[in-house]
Amino acid sequence: MTILLQMSGWNAISRLFEVMIPIGICVVLPIIIIALVMRNQRHEVDKKTELMMKAIEKGATLDPAFFQQANCCREKTVKDKLMGWLLAACILSGIGLLSAATLLALFIPRWEDFTRDPGPVIFMLSACAILLAIGIAFFIAYSIGKNKTWAKELAELDVKKPSEE
Repeated sequence: MTILLQMSGWNAISRLFEVMIPIGICVVLPIIIIALVMRNQRHEVDKKTELMMKAIEKGATLDPAFFQQANCCREKTVKDKLMGWLLAACILSGIGLLSAATLLALFIPRWEDFTRDPGPVIFMLSACAILLAIGIAFFIAYSIGKNKTWAKELAELDVKKPSEE
């Protein structure tokens, strides 16, 4: 059967797809994303330029705030950063735990195969452990940041309670 596949060229086509799919995902997809983002930014600049030209032709005054960047580039607050850390911690820990559980569920029934060649499974489990460790590190960073950030607010609440009584 494999001789027939090699003779008909199916093996070469399957190998071509094995190479083309990672190249497409790792090279072409980021280029397309960057091109779309740049096209969107250029479109916004063109719209603002057109509006500015029409306003100048009509003699209207121009608002300087109109030409500033959108809110996407505003400075993040400490609370926003902490919530980002919490989100990253949840996602990374969840991916690490779920993939480790999936790997163990798949390889426990095939324990004999695992003992013969444990390399790939150990590599995948170590990748899961690394994801879990990074997630736990984000949880720790979130809790330390939360305690430092809200310590002042909690101290103010403790000061206000005795005076209210």
